[in-house]
Amino acid sequence: MTFVDQGELLGWLKPEIPSDYEINCSERIDDVDYAVYKQKLNLILSEAMDMFVRCGISDLAMAGDVGVALFTPEGDLVACNVGSYLHVVSSVFPIKYIMRILRHSQGMAVREGDFYFCNDPLYGAVHNADQIVMMPIFHNGTLVAWTGATAHTGETGATEPGGMPVRARSRFDEGMKMAPFRIGERYQLRTDLLQMMENYVSRSPRTFMIELRARVSACDRVRIRVQELVQAKGAVFLTGLFRKVLVEAETSARARIRGWNDGIYRAVTFTDSIGLEEGLQRVSLTLTKSEDRLVFDFSGTSPEHEGSYHAFPHATAAHAAIYLFGWPFCDLPRSSGTLASCEFEFAPGTALSPSSEAATSNSVMIGSAVMSLLPNCFSKMMFDSPQRDLVSAAMGNTGSGYVISGLSQWNVPFSDMLAYPLNTEGGGGKAESDGVDAMGFPWCPSGRASNVEDEEHDYPIICITQKLARDSCGFGRHRGGSGTQMAVTPHHVEHLAQMSISKNSRLHTTQGLFGGYPPRVIPGIVIRNTDLFARWQKGDREILHDIHDLIMNRSLSGEYIFTTHYRPVQLLKRGDIFVEFSSGGPGYGDVLERDAHSVLADIKQGVISEWVADQVYLVSYHSHTFELNDERTTERRREARARRCHKGLPYRSFMRDWEKLRPSEELLRYYGNWPDASPNRDVIRM
Repeated sequence: MTFVDQGELLGWLKPEIPSDYEINCSERIDDVDYAVYKQKLNLILSEAMDMFVRCGISDLAMAGDVGVALFTPEGDLVACNVGSYLHVVSSVFPIKYIMRILRHSQGMAVREGDFYFCNDPLYGAVHNADQIVMMPIFHNGTLVAWTGATAHTGETGATEPGGMPVRARSRFDEGMKMAPFRIGERYQLRTDLLQMMENYVSRSPRTFMIELRARVSACDRVRIRVQELVQAKGAVFLTGLFRKVLVEAETSARARIRGWNDGIYRAVTFTDSIGLEEGLQRVSLTLTKSEDRLVFDFSGTSPEHEGSYHAFPHATAAHAAIYLFGWPFCDLPRSSGTLASCEFEFAPGTALSPSSEAATSNSVMIGSAVMSLLPNCFSKMMFDSPQRDLVSAAMGNTGSGYVISGLSQWNVPFSDMLAYPLNTEGGGGKAESDGVDAMGFPWCPSGRASNVEDEEHDYPIICITQKLARDSCGFGRHRGGSGTQMAVTPHHVEHLAQMSISKNSRLHTTQGLFGGYPPRVIPGIVIRNTDLFARWQKGDREILHDIHDLIMNRSLSGEYIFTTHYRPVQLLKRGDIFVEFSSGGPGYGDVLERDAHSVLADIKQGVISEWVADQVYLVSYHSHTFELNDERTTERRREARARRCHKGLPYRSFMRDWEKLRPSEELLRYYGNWPDASPNRDVIRM
C-alpha cells in the first residue's frame, strides 16, 4: 500500500519551514492590518461554518459537530471555526499528503476548481466516519491557500450501521476508506465517483450525498471570500498574513509554556473495553516540560489487540489538541504554529500506535483516555501559573454514541448517531467552581444538544424522557457537571436497528482531580415488550420521568435487560425502550470541603440524591425543610477525617500490600504483561 509511515505522518503536524519569500511577506504586515485581517479570516470561516451546519441534515452536523479551516499552500493550519478541533488538526495530514506526494504523480497536478476527499486514517483522518473535503484556492494561476470542511458521517458501509462497528477486528470490517483523491474538477463534482461512494453507503445514501455537498459548499464559500480578500489586498498580503499568524502563534505558545514549572508530570488511566468485548487497557502519559518545550510520551500503554479501540499516533495528537486548544492555549490561534512546541512519542505496537491493518473505526474511544490524561498533568503544571483559572478536571467523555438505522417514517433508508447524549456530557470540577451541567461534547466544545422534536421528525423514534441524570457527576469540593439521561422507543415503524458505542461500564476513564471523585459508571439498559403504548392509550402520562425510578419501581411491565454500555447491533420493535446516558464530569478536591449549602442546593435541583448528601458529603439536615444542621455536619466531617488519619499508612507499608494486588487473568487478557502493560503476545490479522 502507498500510505505514509505513521511516524513521518505525525511529523507533518509541525509547521513547514518558511521560505524567504514568506518571511519577507510577513514583515510587510503592520500590527493594525494584522489585527484586522486575522479577524477577517475568522469571519470568513464563521460564514462558511454557518452554511455547513445549515446545509447538513445528520444529527451531528445540525448539532455543530463540524469544522471548517484555512491552510497555507503547503498544508499548515492557519485558522479554523469549529465544531471539533479534532477535525481541523486531522485535516492537515491529507492536504500535506496531496502536496508532498500525490501531486508529483503523473496527471495529478493540483488545479483551480479541484475538490478532494479523504476518510482513511492511514492518510490522516481520525477514523473513517470523519470525512473531509478539501479545495485548493488559486489567484492568477498561483496556489495561495487550501480550505477544508470536515464532519462525522453516520454511515460508511461497515459490517454494522453507523461506520463505527464495535465488532470490527481489522480495517477490512470498517467499510469505505478513501485515500485522498480528486472527486471534482473545474468546480464540478464527478458523477461516476459520487455514485461509487454512494453505493458504499447504501444504508443512508441520501444523508451521505447531501452532506458531501454541504462540505463542498462550505469549501467553495471560503474560496470565494479568500479570493475577494486577495483581489483587494494582493497575494503577497495573504501570504504574509498566514505566515505572521503561524509565527505569532508559536511565539505566544512558547512564552506561555516557559511560564509553567519545568518537570515531569505523569498520569495513568484505564478503559474497560476493546470494542467487541470487555477487557482492561492501560493508557499512560509522561509529560515532560522543559523551558518552552512539551514532550508527550505515551509509552506504557497497553499493546495492540483484536478490537477496534485503537488510534494511530497522529489521531492521538489530534485528541491532545482538543485539550490544548480548549484550555491552556484557549486564547491563542488554533494553528499549526501553536502546536510547534509539542513533541509526541509512542511505542510501536500499542493501542495508540497499532499496525496499519488494525481496526481504528472507534479510535475516539481510546482517544478519550488521552483527553483525560492531559487535564490531570496540565492542571498540576499550571496550578501556580497565571492560567490557574483554567485548572480543571477532565470533561466527562464516555462518548455515548447511539446509532439507529432502518427505514424511516418517510420511507427513506437512514443510519445516524443521535447527538443529544454526546453533546450533553458534564464539565469537570474546577479550581474555583463546579463543572457545568450538560456542558457539551468534549470532542466538540461548541456543539449543541439537538432538538428532540427534530429527531422525532427525522427518525422513527419518540422520546419518553430527557433530563439531567441524578448522581451522574463526580463529587468533590467542586463537583463535576451533571450528565443526562434519555429514553426512546421506535415509533411509526415496527422495527429499527440500534447499536451503542461506548465504554465506562465497569470503571470510568476520567478521574477526579486533587481528591475529587470520578463520575459514576454507566450501564446498558433495554426494556423489551413493554406496555408503554397501551398505558399511553389509557391516558397514563406519569409512568416514566426518571430512569432510576423506573428501574427501581418497575413502573412498566416488560423484560428489563442490563448489559455493558457498548452493545452490538440489536433489533428493537415498537414499544421496546432503549436508555441512553451521557457522562457527568469528575469532581475537584475533597468532598469534605464542599460547602454544605451547595450540597443542599444540588438535592433541590435534582443533581444529587439525598443518599449522596448523607453518605458522601456527610451533610445533616432536616429532610422536610432542608434546614442545615451545621453543628452535626461539622462533627461528622471531623470524625471522618479522624478515621482517615487512623487508616493512614507509611508509604512503604502501603506499597508492600498494594503491589501484591492483581486483577484476574480474564480481565488482563488485553492488558499486556502485569503491571507495566508491556506486549505479551502477537496479534494475527487475516
